[in-house]
Amino acid sequence: MKKVLCVVFLMFMGFQSQAQVKNDVQKKAVELIKMTSGQQFDIILEPIVKMMPEENREAFKKEMMTSLEDIYTKLAQVYIEEFTEAEIDEILAFYQTPVGEKMRAITPELTRKGMEIGQQWGQELQPIMMKYMQQ
Repeated sequence: MKKVLCVVFLMFMGFQSQAQVKNDVQKKAVELIKMTSGQQFDIILEPIVKMMPEENREAFKKEMMTSLEDIYTKLAQVYIEEFTEAEIDEILAFYQTPVGEKMRAITPELTRKGMEIGQQWGQELQPIMMKYMQQ
């Protein structure tokens, strides 16, 4: 009976340990996503917030931020599937270097400029699209 209890206990501890490791990796992946994409979400969501009546914006932003946590968790799973824990650690370490910190600092501006370029390109494509749609 003692042997059975020991085996069950060891199995439980193994499952508990695996769950803790996965949880640690998930926390790191969420940290990485927030570090690299959090500002981009802010930029993307900014026009949506501006569509809200001014008196509702703060409440909307608060609720929206709560739902964003779910997105971070889901995205973390994608990162975990693509990167090992060691790779996530290395990426996090990079973003703590001076160049990584600069990259994080200028990412919002890069995103804004990229969106402007993309919108302009989309407008330039319209005549080309019309040309081929009419054939």
